[in-house]
Order: sequence, then structure tokens, then C-alpha cells
Amino acid sequence: MIEGSPAVVLVDDVEVARGEISVDAGLSLSVRLEELLGELPTEGDEIVLRTFESVRGRREYIVTVESANPTMLIVSDIELISAFQQRAIVRVNTDIPVTIVYEMEGDDLRDMVTPIQATVVDLSATGLRLHTSVPLEDGYRFGFHFATDFDDLTIVAEVLRREEVPRGYLCGCRLIGTTQREADALHRYVLSEQIAQRRRTQQDD
Repeated sequence: MIEGSPAVVLVDDVEVARGEISVDAGLSLSVRLEELLGELPTEGDEIVLRTFESVRGRREYIVTVESANPTMLIVSDIELISAFQQRAIVRVNTDIPVTIVYEMEGDDLRDMVTPIQATVVDLSATGLRLHTSVPLEDGYRFGFHFATDFDDLTIVAEVLRREEVPRGYLCGCRLIGTTQREADALHRYVLSEQIAQRRRTQQDD
């Protein structure tokens, strides 16, 4: 829930209004507008909503306007596009085997002819590091299934960089097309893993 979080409305990268998230209904958000800085968007417009959340920090979403007036903005089709938060808070080391079963062709996610075995060695709500035995080219987009105790997700990512390491390759990737629900699920997983690892360290001590 992000109710009560300050919010900024951007149209074409220009701030047009500021306010506060008054209702987080999951599939939609209501923003109580407190300061108008420009012309408001209209129904059906795709805009960027920037929020400043107490736990997760600054985040930006692409959203679709359902209705807008000088005091209230309601949006839906919420998709996380960026998050700004300290790396140590949101990232956790992992050792999770996954199978890359999808690859992007244009804007479509298609089944791979030959799946690739990989291991997620580092995970956050916005990116991951992946160890593979075969090289993945920069810009390559792929998908795999990722299950937590609470969610079963299809993760889609893009390779940003690759380095050769013992027994394979290490790829730094960013997540793409992540919905708010998926980002929240990953954030919950990262936090729970951090807590679990901290407890294991304390027990070992």
C-alpha cells in the first residue's frame, strides 16, 4: 500500500501537478491533487506518476488516466518503470536455479526452442545478476518463471552487461515490463530473504 505517499504527475517529462496518493486500490490509484503546475492530462492519456514511498523510496510508474479534475486524478494500468533506492536495502545475494524458457521477438514473448539453465545470484525489485554456461548478448531479452512462497511470477529481463567468470558468464540484467504487483512481490521476497540470511548469520555466530 502506498496511500499517503507524496506524488508528482508528469506529462512528457514535465511536472504538471503534485499531490498525495489517497487510495491504493491495487489495480488503480487515486491521487489527491494539491498543486497544479500545468495542464492536466485527459482520460486515456498515458503519463508518468512519480511517488516517494517511505519504505521503497522514489518510484516511477507509467499509468493510464481514468479521470482528472483540479482536485483528483485516478489512474490504472500501473506499470513500474524505475525505482531509486539504496542498493544495500533492496538487493540480496541468492543461489536460485532457473530455466530461461522465453525470449523476446519484437514486443512478443515466445517459447525458446532450447531452454537455457541459469542461476540467479543477485536479485532486487528492478534487476538481477544471472550466471549462465552460455553467453547472452547485451540487449538480449528473455523470460523465466520465478516462484516465491506467495507468488508465481514470469520475470522478463534484458541483459545490460556480461563478463566471463569461472564456469560461465555473469550477466547484469534489468527487469522490463514489471507491473506494480510483480514489483511488490519481488520486494517482499528480497526483504524476507534479507531477514532470513541475517538470522542464519546470527545463528552461526
